[in-house]
Amino acid sequence: MQYFSSLVLFFLSFSISAQTDAEVMKSVYSMSLSNGKSYEWLDYLSNQIGGRLSGSHNAELAVEYTKEQLEEIGLDKVWLQPVMVPHWVRGEKEIANYTANGVQKDVPICALGFSVATPKAGVLAEVIEVKSLAEAEALGNKMKGKIVFFNFLGTPFMSKPFNR
Repeated sequence: MQYFSSLVLFFLSFSISAQTDAEVMKSVYSMSLSNGKSYEWLDYLSNQIGGRLSGSHNAELAVEYTKEQLEEIGLDKVWLQPVMVPHWVRGEKEIANYTANGVQKDVPICALGFSVATPKAGVLAEVIEVKSLAEAEALGNKMKGKIVFFNFLGTPFMSKPFNR
């Protein structure tokens, strides 16, 4: 894990004097509609900084940018606080292979973050094809020790093959 700073939410205090809470909220709402910067900030975060995966460099840039913007509008209590954020970096592209009818074929693969690695020796097992969760459930213990291939091309939500 890597330590990054996190933006601590700010506290705004209003001098209510003779105004009611409803009047104060209406005033804040009206001001935000006419003078607000929300869309400008969102545009910058999305289009200038870009994707902000937890623990990434862009996430840190977004925190710093947000802190600067809150200070720029004059808030009196804006600070960063150290927090622990999980950080994962995708490894190199990988290829898996399988053998069908004595012919080995290579296929590109993509693992999700924090998934369990395949042993160095690989995995050798029979493949069972299913086209629905009901079909998989019906197999029950017959799936143990097998690789289950869910072929969605025959399912109602994907009746036609897709092109890559």
